Amino acid sequence: MKSKSESSSPLSIALPEFNLSQSTSQVIYKRIQTALVVLTISIVTNLALRVDFMFFNDLPSELSITEMLQQLLLLGCVLSFTHLAKQRAEVKHAALLVAAFFAVMFIRELDHWFDFIFHGAWVYPAVLVAGSAIYYACKNGKQTIEQLGLILASPHMNTLVIGLMLLLVFSRLFGMGSFWQGVMGENYVGDVKNIAEEGTELLSYALIALGSIKTVISLTKK
Repeated sequence: MKSKSESSSPLSIALPEFNLSQSTSQVIYKRIQTALVVLTISIVTNLALRVDFMFFNDLPSELSITEMLQQLLLLGCVLSFTHLAKQRAEVKHAALLVAAFFAVMFIRELDHWFDFIFHGAWVYPAVLVAGSAIYYACKNGKQTIEQLGLILASPHMNTLVIGLMLLLVFSRLFGMGSFWQGVMGENYVGDVKNIAEEGTELLSYALIALGSIKTVISLTKK
């Protein structure tokens, strides 16, 4: 028989048990997973900017880690939707159209290298890719729009669209030279403006790639 002192020991106090349902556990797990992914994106973006500024500031921006990460993320988007087109025939035309959209953006990011051919050379492969994709999509008529609707129905497309709007609208307005010149006046430093703009773009590209990969995963599982 236990003594009174033994029964009142803190170690003998029963802890409350949490019997969570499977659905609740899955929701919590998914949100933690999302938080960790965004945390990783934020840290990598900051590290890329800091490393470029500290060690590669004298190199052309096209050789910076930030620029190369942007290109890799865009390439990831292209490959993701190309993979979707191969795996899901019922959305093939729309998936290739989206892949071509990101391919054009990827080619545009490589404009510095195309300029070694002649200035503005990137336009020609970009027009070729865009024209081919549009022609292929139009061959399928309104079915392509229906297929696009199936892709857009994925909840992960919200992340892609948010990233795309941040890239095409916010980062462009935020990175305007006239804005930063007005803010800093006579103390204007171009590097400050470039860091702010490139950092915003890299974060946007990361969100776009995240949305692309998750969308393709969700659609190829079905």
